[in-house]
Order: sequence, then structure tokens, then C-alpha cells
Amino acid sequence: MARHPALLLYQKLKDAIRSDIEAGKLGAGDRILSERLLAEKHHVSRITVKKAVADLTQEGFLEHVSGRRGTFVRRREGRAAALRFIAVAIDDVRDSFGAEMLRGIEDFLWDKRIHTLVCNADRDVAKVEEYFGSLLAYDIAGVVFAPVIDHGYAKANRKLVGLLEKARIPFTLIDRYIPGYLANYVGANHEESSRTITRHLLDRGHRRILVARGIACTSMDERVAGYRNAHEEAGAAHDERLVVNVDDNRLDRNPDPEEMRCLTELISRARPFDCFYALNNRLLHAGIQSMLTLGMDVVADVTVASHDEVSRPWLPYMEGMPHFIEPTYQMGWEAARVLVEHITDPNRAIVQMVLKSRFVPAP
Repeated sequence: MARHPALLLYQKLKDAIRSDIEAGKLGAGDRILSERLLAEKHHVSRITVKKAVADLTQEGFLEHVSGRRGTFVRRREGRAAALRFIAVAIDDVRDSFGAEMLRGIEDFLWDKRIHTLVCNADRDVAKVEEYFGSLLAYDIAGVVFAPVIDHGYAKANRKLVGLLEKARIPFTLIDRYIPGYLANYVGANHEESSRTITRHLLDRGHRRILVARGIACTSMDERVAGYRNAHEEAGAAHDERLVVNVDDNRLDRNPDPEEMRCLTELISRARPFDCFYALNNRLLHAGIQSMLTLGMDVVADVTVASHDEVSRPWLPYMEGMPHFIEPTYQMGWEAARVLVEHITDPNRAIVQMVLKSRFVPAP
């Protein structure tokens, strides 16, 4: 049965107002247009406007403020008194890194009986943007946010945190920061850890260390810097052709064939090398596959090293492989603590905490 035209108009108007709120076009505390102007703008009756506004008020998007005329986008004041929900947006809760980070966040919050709402970001800027917009419909006290790794990293993530700022929702960044942007942050020292593992490889006699890097972001850039700094400190010559750069967003559980061909070609051009150092697990797994495709003896001819703790068994290639164990649980726990303290005391100083990773050398 077809819907009545008046119902369609009412739903369209309701969706339009809610969309403006979720997109940040209308911020917390903003007064929406009067019933007359809304009716004129959307070519509907004032009865239709009244019903749409009443519903959005009941659903928590809008509010009436005592002593003021009009209808307003609901404010987010009083969080300290009603600190019930914290939202989390991180890369992928399926892998050990994301799962441990989330566990640390949830453990801290649950001790205080604060509940967690989770967004599996999937390195998808549009998905996180929509998620942040929808938070306005809930009584969210704050957000723990791992900036999204994608092309245009800095610009995209400034836009995302801008949505939170406009809605006056406190947040803490985790694992990565945003260049030139001062905010609460908890992460690991990526430069130091990468420098440590590269020096370890140089000390073991490796002189042509191929490093596989992914999309530019603060953690990836710092790891590359650590690799280069280790060569400089050791007085070792460094060949820039040994730094291969691919789109690691396309090398997840089902690697894109074209990106795999690109990586294989880059590895082939970089030969000869005596060590393959991957800056994350996506690059590690794809790099081993590429070397096998090229007919290379990964065990006998090439030492494999990884910045990250290995999340999947690829024996014998990873047995005894030097790597780092990052403080992911502690990172999550501290990020939740920093956020809650900021919510309860908005005037406290910005906290930027850098934790130390644990190095596991080759035997």
C-alpha cells in the first residue's frame, strides 16, 4: 500500500533536519528555523513542521530552552554528572592490536560503570564521519578515537575531530595523532622502536634492509624516520630504493591483486637485499607472499623482521623474527583514563602520553 503524501513530506522534513544535525551544519545550541520559515523552505504545512519538530525533540535531537524563544539543537552540557556512555572508533577490533586496545579501554570504563559504544572504523573516513554524526542522537560523554589511516590523512582527520568539537564532545586520540593539532593523545614511540629494530639488524650484519611502508600517517612516518635515523647513527650507507611504498589499505585479509602485483614489482626492483622489514602486519604478510612469488628463499636468503607483533602464524618465516610488542592494552586503559579525567575537569591541561614498546630481538 502506498504511503500517504503527507506522511512522506513529514518524514522528508524530519530526515532533512536530522541530517543537518548529524552532518554538523547545525551545532549543539543552535536555534533552528522558525516553523514558518521551515514550512516555506520545504514547501510543507506548519502542521507537518510541528509534527517533525515534536518527534525530533522527543528523540533527543532538539530541545526547548527555558526563557528563550524557538527550538534548539540539544546541548551536551552536564556530561560529568551523567557520564554513562563513551564512544570508541578504532581501526579493526578483529585483530589482536585492536582487540587489546579495546579491552584496555573497556576495562577502565567498566570499573566506573561507564558503557562503551564501538565503531569498527575499517580505515574508512566516510564511515567514521557518519558514526560521529549519529552520536548526536545519544547521550555521549566523550570519544576515544584512532585517527583514520587513508590518503589525505591530516585533512580528513581534522574534519572528523571538527565534528566532535562543534558538538562539544570531548575526545582523546589513541595510537596516532594529527599533525599540527593539539589534543589529548596516548600512543607509542614509533620512531624509537623502529630505530631500535633497525640498529639490531645492522648490528647483525645486514646492510641492505628493504623496508615496506604503507599510507602516510603519523605512526607510519615515524617508523620510516626511525629506520633512516638508525642508518645515520650507525654510519651505514642507505639506498632510498630500498624503501617501498604501497597502499596497505588494499592489503588486508583479501589483498587486492593489483596492489599485490605492485608490491611484488617494487620488491623485485629493490633486489638484492638481505633483510625484509615490514612496518605493520599487512605489509609483512603481503611482502612474504610477494617474495615467494618471486621464487626467493625467505628462510635461507632473506631475514624477515616486523615492527608489529605477529598476529597470524607464518612459520617458518616468522620463527625467531625480531619484532615489537606494543603496549596496546595499556594504551587503551590510559586513553580512557585521560578522557574521563578531561570530562570531569574540562580545564585540565592537555595530556600527550607516549608509552614504550617492548623489543623482542632475534635469538
